[in-house]
Amino acid sequence: MSWYWKEIEDKDSAEEATKAATGISYFIAAVTGLIAILTFVYSKPILGLNGWSLLDAGLFVVIGWRIGKLSRAWAVVGLALYLLETADSIGRRGLGFSIVSIVFVIAYINALRGVFAYHKYVKSEAEGLSQSVSMV
Repeated sequence: MSWYWKEIEDKDSAEEATKAATGISYFIAAVTGLIAILTFVYSKPILGLNGWSLLDAGLFVVIGWRIGKLSRAWAVVGLALYLLETADSIGRRGLGFSIVSIVFVIAYINALRGVFAYHKYVKSEAEGLSQSVSMV
């Protein structure tokens, strides 16, 4: 369909819909981790982040890894955490939603759609196989 709203028709397309959120999670982890390390080097917060942001970076690494493994729970956690952090950022800095934030939210929604569809297709395939085995 398009780059922003993936067409999900089978297991492969469902898995493909999760790839952007996996990459975005690793990107967020890398940028957040780098800024957190720089806060240690300069001994002051940078862009509102401090050393505790390393924990946040680690969490996004786990989110990316688990979305890549098609975990429904972690896809939900990824979207929720990103939305919470975006809301917190808007509250602290007063910045409006940026295009990047909108793209990231769409990617996490696609991942959510993808992991739930993937498990639906796997379940229907398993049911189809069990019915064909029982008929033999």
